[in-house]
Amino acid sequence: MNIERTQHIGHYGVTFTVMRFTVVPENRNALGNLCLLGAGNTANELRSHIRDLYEKMLARDLPCKMKLAISTPLNRQQADVLNTRADIISGLIGGALAAPISLVSRPIGGIVGATATLTVKGIIRSYHAGDVVIGLDAQVSGGIGPQRSLSAMVRQFQGA
Repeated sequence: MNIERTQHIGHYGVTFTVMRFTVVPENRNALGNLCLLGAGNTANELRSHIRDLYEKMLARDLPCKMKLAISTPLNRQQADVLNTRADIISGLIGGALAAPISLVSRPIGGIVGATATLTVKGIIRSYHAGDVVIGLDAQVSGGIGPQRSLSAMVRQFQGA
């Protein structure tokens, strides 16, 4: 399996190591031996996740193009910026739900907006300094047509 490694600096200065490789049925078992330096103690879990995603793609004899992006650990400023964006999104959703109800009853609209904001805020994860963001993209062309699957996970900072 030919693996191409590059680095990409994304939004907010988060640096990712990007691995591009193509999996064919003959080298499917090599997924269990990928060298995932940035994944740390979650490398085995990530290898299993990659293997499961490949199986889910039902590629059969078609090549499956995969991309794996592993960030460097987030610093405090990067984590704060990502958390601020989550606050903005939850506020926008809460406001959108409260607006039509506020036309009928302002107090009830306020309660609905606050409840929705807190609910969405609880669903969106918060980031911390030291967290590592991992993204996985798989694509198969042919057969019943092009298929694509995206997956993401976060390796939480465990402390020094």
